Amino acid sequence: MIVKTNAGYIFDQLIELIDCLSDEQYIQSPVIFSGASVGKHYRHIIEFFQSVSLADQTETICYDNRLRDVRIETNRAFARELLVDLQKELSEIDNEKGLTLIGDLGTGDDSSGNYMITSLFREFHYAVEHAIHHMAIIKMGIMSAFPGVTIPNDFGVAPSTLRYQHSRHTSPAE
Repeated sequence: MIVKTNAGYIFDQLIELIDCLSDEQYIQSPVIFSGASVGKHYRHIIEFFQSVSLADQTETICYDNRLRDVRIETNRAFARELLVDLQKELSEIDNEKGLTLIGDLGTGDDSSGNYMITSLFREFHYAVEHAIHHMAIIKMGIMSAFPGVTIPNDFGVAPSTLRYQHSRHTSPAE
């Protein structure tokens, strides 16, 4: 399935980049990140994929109630290990499984969750697209703060954009 293929590619890119960074670069908060770090973006990406993995078991998904495990944003080796494990877990999920999405867009103390029917395929697709968005932010931050780190041109670029650029014979940087 194309989403699993794209996700595998995304995981490969995330693992490749994390291997190129030093521990200091991973946890540093460059000005361009407005207080965040590469590690915080990795945590966010990983926890969305963890939500999808958990949903395969529970048949419900709620992105609002993530663990927000600080170890992911501060320990490069731990984050890498989670990426490797998630890549394997998510390659085996049942795309056809129906889920209930629990979401709360309210900001007040009295806001309550909304429920909607979705599928594991749809939420996996969302997590992939969400990861690509954060990867684009990571790429901008690294290019600005750590110019010595080489990042592939297609890092943080959606597969549909890559296909379009390929059909036009252009590169992601154009």
